Amino acid sequence: MIGPKTEARPTAQPPVRNAQHGTNALSAELAELLRTGPFEAALRTAIRASRLSLERIQHRLRARGTPVSITALSYWQSGRRRPERPDSLLALQQLEQVLGVPENALSALLGPPRPRGRTRQAPAEAPPLSSLWSENESAAELLTKIDTSHDSKLARLSHHDVVHVDQRGELRKIRTRKLVRAETNGVDRWVIMFDGASSGENPPIIRPIRSCRLGQVLTDHARDLVVAELLFDRALARGETMLLEYEIIDPPTGPNEVEHSFCRLFRLPVRQYVAELQFDPAHPPTRCESYVGDSTTQEVEPPKPLTVDRFGRTHAVALDFGMGVFGVRWQPEEQLGTSSSSRTTTR
Repeated sequence: MIGPKTEARPTAQPPVRNAQHGTNALSAELAELLRTGPFEAALRTAIRASRLSLERIQHRLRARGTPVSITALSYWQSGRRRPERPDSLLALQQLEQVLGVPENALSALLGPPRPRGRTRQAPAEAPPLSSLWSENESAAELLTKIDTSHDSKLARLSHHDVVHVDQRGELRKIRTRKLVRAETNGVDRWVIMFDGASSGENPPIIRPIRSCRLGQVLTDHARDLVVAELLFDRALARGETMLLEYEIIDPPTGPNEVEHSFCRLFRLPVRQYVAELQFDPAHPPTRCESYVGDSTTQEVEPPKPLTVDRFGRTHAVALDFGMGVFGVRWQPEEQLGTSSSSRTTTR
């Protein structure tokens, strides 16, 4: 879906850390999670409470002789993977000290090791699509009115977004190509969802291009939400792949305090994700970068600068990514006097 608008929703700003009430609430939340779990939620909250970036945590673990990659740390706190090998468990002990939590507080939440090899069980079912919007009653209500049962039955093999930005720095069109594989018989649709501040009364135009047609489109104008079905030309058999393509024209945009941005929220992992940006070559942005966040949009890695070529193009790539948010943001030319806007995607 679009939480890119396949997943679209505005990137939340980091919480104010120096507010006493917020600090106390965070401490209470962490204490409860360390008691009840799950592991990934407790780790995620402990990292947030420490105020340390993943890059800084990685540096401290390396200094203690237990190196862990930023990718591994991100996977641990997203729940996609967890520390199981002896070296990872040793690193977790050091991580508890780095984060300032009691000894074995995180280790105790791991439970028994997961089966491996040929006897390894299928991974636990992904959280329902509606869980990504649990804090947005309008979005959750829209999702109850559309069939989302096919979503977990499609493996994401590749996903390529081409984001077109005009001379004023405003997002004007997103062209998307997805390669998916059916994990069971009968899968026949993809659901996209947009969540963003809209500057106009009209919803975005969703134009199917390849192997799909538009089904139901549900809109909450008051809260700038759009949920839509893309129906495949035919139902897929298990193991069959489908290359579908569509574009979103004139997606909703609106004021944002900091910058223009576009992001996708991935509920299930994708093997390869490419976010390509096409700017007006005569009006390139003064700054452009990619960023990674967890499912709550809390950023978990330092942003990476992107270089825009003379044709106004740049791109960012994520491999074996999800669950989480992958996004790009840019700062338009100041002399154009643009009002900043935000665009996101959810799925």
